[in-house]
Amino acid sequence: MARVEPETELMIALLKSYFQTPQFEAGTRVNRLHKGSLDRVDGRVVAQTEAGVLVEWPRNGCGWEQPGALCQQG
Repeated sequence: MARVEPETELMIALLKSYFQTPQFEAGTRVNRLHKGSLDRVDGRVVAQTEAGVLVEWPRNGCGWEQPGALCQQG
């Protein structure tokens, strides 16, 4: 079997990441994007299940969010 170059392995991993559901650990700080703008900030992930990500927002209480709508802070 032919040896795969490290650059090729990195490119394959990057391409695979585009098709995976983002995973967030409990306690992670997140923001929510809606139509290209941040509409909620400073949330804390409570849990993630197949139904989505449960996030506690400082002003809006808790709510279920789609993983693809969230971005991790720093």
